[in-house]
Amino acid sequence: MTTSPPPERPGYLRTLARPPRSAALRIAAIYAVFGLLWICFSDLLIETVFSPEIRHHFHIQTIKGFAFILVTAGMLYALVRSALTAVQGSEQARRTTEEQTRMVVEHVRDYAIFLLDAAGNVTSWNRGAQQITDWTEQEVIGKHFSVFYPKADIDHGKPGEDLECAAREDWCEEEGLRVRQDGSSFWARWQITSLHDAGGAITGFLAVIRDVTERRRVQDALQQSVATLSGMIEAMPLPAIAIDRQKQVIGWNPAAQKMFGWTAEELMGKTLPTVPPEQQAHYQSLLEEQWSGQRTSGVEVIRQRKDGTQMQLSLWTAALLEPDGSIGGSLGIFADLSDRKRAEEQVRQLNDTLERRVKDRTARLEEANEELQAFSYTVSHDLRIPLRSLQQLARDLLDHHGAQLDEEATTDALRIVGAAARMEQQIDDLLEFSRVSRSELATEPLSLILVVYELLGRLQRDPEFRDAQVSVQEPLGWVMGHRLTLQQVILNLLTNAITFVAAGVRPEVLISAKENGEMMQLFIADNGIGIREEDRERVFQLFERLPAAERYPGMGVGLAVVRRGVERMGGKVEVELGRHGGTVFRIDLPKAHGRGGSERTR
Repeated sequence: MTTSPPPERPGYLRTLARPPRSAALRIAAIYAVFGLLWICFSDLLIETVFSPEIRHHFHIQTIKGFAFILVTAGMLYALVRSALTAVQGSEQARRTTEEQTRMVVEHVRDYAIFLLDAAGNVTSWNRGAQQITDWTEQEVIGKHFSVFYPKADIDHGKPGEDLECAAREDWCEEEGLRVRQDGSSFWARWQITSLHDAGGAITGFLAVIRDVTERRRVQDALQQSVATLSGMIEAMPLPAIAIDRQKQVIGWNPAAQKMFGWTAEELMGKTLPTVPPEQQAHYQSLLEEQWSGQRTSGVEVIRQRKDGTQMQLSLWTAALLEPDGSIGGSLGIFADLSDRKRAEEQVRQLNDTLERRVKDRTARLEEANEELQAFSYTVSHDLRIPLRSLQQLARDLLDHHGAQLDEEATTDALRIVGAAARMEQQIDDLLEFSRVSRSELATEPLSLILVVYELLGRLQRDPEFRDAQVSVQEPLGWVMGHRLTLQQVILNLLTNAITFVAAGVRPEVLISAKENGEMMQLFIADNGIGIREEDRERVFQLFERLPAAERYPGMGVGLAVVRRGVERMGGKVEVELGRHGGTVFRIDLPKAHGRGGSERTR
């Protein structure tokens, strides 16, 4: 039980516990003082007031007696009347105070306030007491207040000890378990004050109980949370440091000891030594942000170890709240950035090295392009001159001296002409492949219908295309491409379609298109000899000719030009087997946005 020092009591407790004042003591004291003064100075007073004749006629003692009786009677009348008036006023005030106190106590609901007699039996009961304990006034009046104690406390004489404490110390208080009428227990703040009569004898006790179960539950939950958090911080692999508002260390986990070198015993209650002088201003600004309720997330800071070495860290902070919700401190969690900084430096060095290599390779590529352009010029000019001379000489030989040549010589001359023509075609194919590979292609929105019909219009005059049946399934849509390159791609695929067909079969080609997300797919299907699945990648390689195509003209350059051109325009090309034989080439090109309407050209 808590006994001293008692706190200041509420007014109603002082009223109930203080005995009334007695006017009798005051009257007796005044009477005694007056009697003493009369004995000492009455003779002098009579000699001054009465003449000698009167004093001679009346005996002096008689005069003194009558005077004393008259004066004391008047004085006593005045004193008693004054005392009675004061007592009546005090009694009325006391009754008013008691009534007010009773009304206040009766309507208090958060506190159980009731009176006990000197033996500890309940003599009064308020609504708060009924609400907290479930006892009604009719049920509890006359019962010993030990009914509110757990059985174990009753067995140990706890109720009697509490009354003895209140009687001895005038006031006692404690917090513990108490019992309701149904036997359930609750946490209570319990206060007992002794009441006294005018003579100071104990007449009873005033008991006040407050239910603090919810507060204890919150405190227990908070303590459990703190214990759990403390355990988590202790087990955390990252350094965690807690400080209070005075910047003194109140938490230091093993990971912090491992990183910084100080032990918890060295730093608890002391100012944090990990902040170097040049970081103090930044550290103070971070603290001010935390005291205002802000959090720090991933801020890079510099901190120092016990040996004086510094390191770059990443800092996260959170406020530590007091039970009343105010900010009482800060928790900081650190992550070492040394490995990340080293990795970033390595990446930077690798990027520098890669950039140098790219520059070197770009320079070598530009040099190779210049050499390729020089080679293209040589092929275009220097090689064509002797080749055309050889071809012209063979034709002149046949034209002017053909009658003089035997059959074998004529055949050889024709072979020379054919070989020269094939050689010139091969040179043209190589130049076209080189042009597509190295030239800058500026793409623009193109209507596939316009590109296809423009190309077919030119091919109608070509004898090789006269027997071919080319169909276009509209619409074809718009793509982003390079006009000349796209026409060269389609021309090469159409040439393949009418070239690689079985003997006696009329070439048939179907051109169609469809949208596929952000891409437009152009299909060119034929009824040719087809391409085996295992050869569908080989056909796009330069100078690659399949065994089945050996009997057909060509050098294996056309499809290589197709792939290179499509890729330069940001697309791709694939080949598939047609439904009824033949081959289907699919070209995927970026779709041109914002284009629509009719694509018809005729």
